Amino acid sequence: ELRENQGIIMGILDAAFHALFVIDENCIIQMVNKKSCEVFGWTKEEFVGSNINIIMPAHVAEKHDQYMKNYLETGMKKMIGTQRELIACRKDGSTFPCVLGLSETEKAGMICGFIRDLTKDKAAQAAVLAKNAELQIQQNLIMSILDASFDGLFVIDEHCTIQMVNTRSCEVFGWTKEEFIGQNINMIMPPAIGEVHDGFMKNYLKTGFKKMIGTLREVTARRKDGTTFPCRLGLSETKESGMFCGFIHDLTDEKAAEAEILAKKRLAEKIIDAAFDSLFVINERGIIEMVNATSTTVFGWTTEEFIGQNISMIMPSDHAENHNSYLERYMKTRFKKMIGKEREVEARRKDGSTFPCMLGISEVENGGSTQYVGFIRDVTIQKSLLLAQAEREASDSLLYNILPEHIANRLKEDPSHIADLYSNTTILFADIVGFTDRTSMMSPHDVVVMLNDVFSRFDYLVDIYELNKVKTIGDCYMVTSIPSDELEHDGCARVCRFALDMFKAVRAFNNTGPRHGQINFRIGIATGQVVAGVVGTKRFLFDMWGDAVNVAARMEQSGLAGQIQVSKEVVEKAGSEFTFELRGTLNIKGKGPMEVFILKSAQEPAARHSEIDRRKSSSSRALRACSMIDNFRD
Repeated sequence: ELRENQGIIMGILDAAFHALFVIDENCIIQMVNKKSCEVFGWTKEEFVGSNINIIMPAHVAEKHDQYMKNYLETGMKKMIGTQRELIACRKDGSTFPCVLGLSETEKAGMICGFIRDLTKDKAAQAAVLAKNAELQIQQNLIMSILDASFDGLFVIDEHCTIQMVNTRSCEVFGWTKEEFIGQNINMIMPPAIGEVHDGFMKNYLKTGFKKMIGTLREVTARRKDGTTFPCRLGLSETKESGMFCGFIHDLTDEKAAEAEILAKKRLAEKIIDAAFDSLFVINERGIIEMVNATSTTVFGWTTEEFIGQNISMIMPSDHAENHNSYLERYMKTRFKKMIGKEREVEARRKDGSTFPCMLGISEVENGGSTQYVGFIRDVTIQKSLLLAQAEREASDSLLYNILPEHIANRLKEDPSHIADLYSNTTILFADIVGFTDRTSMMSPHDVVVMLNDVFSRFDYLVDIYELNKVKTIGDCYMVTSIPSDELEHDGCARVCRFALDMFKAVRAFNNTGPRHGQINFRIGIATGQVVAGVVGTKRFLFDMWGDAVNVAARMEQSGLAGQIQVSKEVVEKAGSEFTFELRGTLNIKGKGPMEVFILKSAQEPAARHSEIDRRKSSSSRALRACSMIDNFRD
């Protein structure tokens, strides 16, 4: 019977959900149940007789026997009769969390311990904590989103009491969240609405008839300072919680923008009507839908006569007949011939007269339909002005080509006689050596081509050195410094440099292999006082007279081929940059014995080079001269 009872008890213990250990006062395991073997991995035979510290982590197992001795000596219970969470160790060395409950059987001198594996509990607890954390994150995210909303949010209960607001509500209305919560929602309404709002809620709760819920409506709201503003209200009901959610969008800026747009639209209409150009708006069939005031003035029809008519009414008959086909072709092909461009066309007025105009057309998409906007500008006056301007520019260009710029400007302002005395002017004459004999064997055409080529090269240099070309007489080329006080300080030096470059130009011409052989020049330069003026009424000529002019001519006539002969005054004024060689004393006609010199070379400072390069790049007349040379060669 005893064994039977013991077997029944052991069966009950083996059916337990938790591990059971019975140890003696020496910590030796006397009994375990089936769950102990399942949890820890040892068999009953392996357990029984072993020290209980086999199920403990090493750092605890080392001290456990001492804990037992302390208890047996002192009788002070630290673990017995309590439940404590600790770590247990399986046979495979792995550990797990558990709850240990200890009790002592006083008569048998045994200690009984139940161990509950907390692994699943801990996992479930961690899952719950993670879920709660996730829910909290989601709740915080939702609240952050609501707080970041551009619109105010209110949540009220069925008694119209505010339960929640977002940050935007506080910004818009001026109350804090603490001031909002627990108050009636009518605090944000104008008095006339706030007084009856609770009645609206009661009617809805009683009848279920929705007037505002689920809709958007424009209403007026009230701020804490008493001011009101237009807003858009959207209401929804959360059936589960019995709460009502309302979003409020402040329309102040939108209303101001709408008012501004309306004002701008009206202003645009006034501007369009005040425009100097005619405006036409037509549809895809060419029917006029809009015109401005200028259109009626220019063409002669009234606005009422324009609207609803085909745009071909303003076209000459030859274009009007084909315009509809033009429009149809564009609608099919989308190939733009006129759209996006400006073109000069003929337009027709109501009285049948035509006039030139500039037409600009653009395509506009408007609410799914296409419109074409055309601006028309009457260019009758502009064309007349352009023609007059072109004639004036041609006249000015011819005048500037004949006369120095400052003399031309004086002549335009005062067409009376121009005659001035200049005390320091440098004059250069250049003449082809043996010209008469050479040209007697050339055709007139070849003579002109040769002179044009060479003199065009000289003209190019005249622009570079900013000199004054006076005239050419046959093969004689006459140049002076600009007779003006502002430019006289280096006029002599510029003429000398020009003379040196003339021989470079002659060498360049000779290098082209001219048909009738190479040419050479004599050049003479003098400086001094001259009288300059414009002579003639049919062909203007800015000519010069005086002793210095005669001396320059004599310097050339008595000079040597391929040399630049100058007077003593030129040597004195040219400066130290030049090298001169004394030729000797010559008996000059009209002057008697004179010392004459040969200009040999000139130094070229870097600043001089850069200045000449600048003049070359900016000389438009030089480019024309080169073009003329190329044309004559062709």
